[in-house]
Amino acid sequence: MRISIFVACLWFATSPLQGKIVFDSKRDGNYEIYMMGSDGHNQIRLTFNEVRDSSPVWSPNGRQIAFHSYRDGNAEIYVMDADGKNPQNLTRHPAFDVAPVWSPDGSQIAFESNRAAEEGRPEIDIYVMAADGSNVEQITDLGFASRPKWSPDGEWILFQGGEIFALHIDGTGLWQVSVPKPNTGMYLGGWSPDGTRILYTEAVDLNVNTSFPVITTLHPLGKQKVSKWERVKVPRIPLDTVRWGADGKSILFSAQKDRPWHIYRFRLDTHQLTRLTDSIGADRSPHEWNPRLSVRPQRLLPVFWGEIKSKRLRH
Repeated sequence: MRISIFVACLWFATSPLQGKIVFDSKRDGNYEIYMMGSDGHNQIRLTFNEVRDSSPVWSPNGRQIAFHSYRDGNAEIYVMDADGKNPQNLTRHPAFDVAPVWSPDGSQIAFESNRAAEEGRPEIDIYVMAADGSNVEQITDLGFASRPKWSPDGEWILFQGGEIFALHIDGTGLWQVSVPKPNTGMYLGGWSPDGTRILYTEAVDLNVNTSFPVITTLHPLGKQKVSKWERVKVPRIPLDTVRWGADGKSILFSAQKDRPWHIYRFRLDTHQLTRLTDSIGADRSPHEWNPRLSVRPQRLLPVFWGEIKSKRLRH
């Protein structure tokens, strides 16, 4: 029995992804939100509007998708069910509200906004609100802070502002993640699922044709120190919107290997590059969710082991 339990745990931890990827695409004339399997199959359209819907992200439980849309006349943060139904405008503000991201427990959403412009300050800052749109709070006041990404433990927010930075959710403890380089733009990918690494892109001369993903490894004794910066050896192709795969063993990105932009997966261990989309329009902003990996990886086996033992005791 113990052997069979071990085999079941091993299969559960190492079996191929059976998750889902949301992304935005211009294949039908304007940017809409689509969903597909982790292998690129079963691509379906979720939104149907004459204006742009983009930057979709899964909620931690996979039941909802947050995104930004121009359907109410300006950029607002929306959530909808995983099948595209029941869209709700959460921000309802005249400012430019974009780039939502869920907190790990699903209770809050961070986003970027130029709300300070109402006070005569042409700034873009990071805001946090409850998942229902209430209790909006500004957490940065730096002049330019965009594209937030939450850490898996819920304690930190990553953002880009010329360089890549992180700070506590209460706005304190600001520290710089990226290494400054001349004439190079830094674009955030996010935290690895296990919280030990950070992904971003270096674009030399702000050019997607000379873009390189970079993975930083955080010091084991504290998240405010980076122990290593390493370029990912992807093929030399124009790439954009680089994100982690749900298992932390691959990265997803939009690339222009063959026109137009398509979504690819790059395996970090084998360096295998796989094209997931093949549409006639630009496909961008992939975000993957997997039901098996909806908790932090280091908690997977203990939870699964406990479930097996409890079921065994009941029979």
